[in-house]
Amino acid sequence: MTAPTSCPRCGAQLRPEQDWCLECGAAARTRIARTPAWRIPVFLVVLVIALSGAAAAFAFVRLANTDGDLQAAKTAATLTQPAATPAATTPTAPAVAPPPATTPDTQPTTPRPSPFTTTTATPKQP
Repeated sequence: MTAPTSCPRCGAQLRPEQDWCLECGAAARTRIARTPAWRIPVFLVVLVIALSGAAAAFAFVRLANTDGDLQAAKTAATLTQPAATPAATTPTAPAVAPPPATTPDTQPTTPRPSPFTTTTATPKQP
């Protein structure tokens, strides 16, 4: 018969068939293994999620980028404005901007109505 042993944590007496202390719950004869390496898989999952989010943000910005359209509109606006003239000492009539120059391959565009607005017909006055 084996000699009674005591708990390594609290010192309570253990019976020969006891693997766990009934007083404090510590493992008396059972060896608790460390958890397997979980940090690397968790890090990889977080990295994949972060890279996916960055790729989605890049794609969204790339698809929604309207800076090129705005830059073209600004360039067209500066080309149609007359050059600045020095201020005269006597008041003059305001200058009228010339119509935009058109070439055979470019045509002036008219604004299109938005599909999200509704137009209502106003009755004609007699």
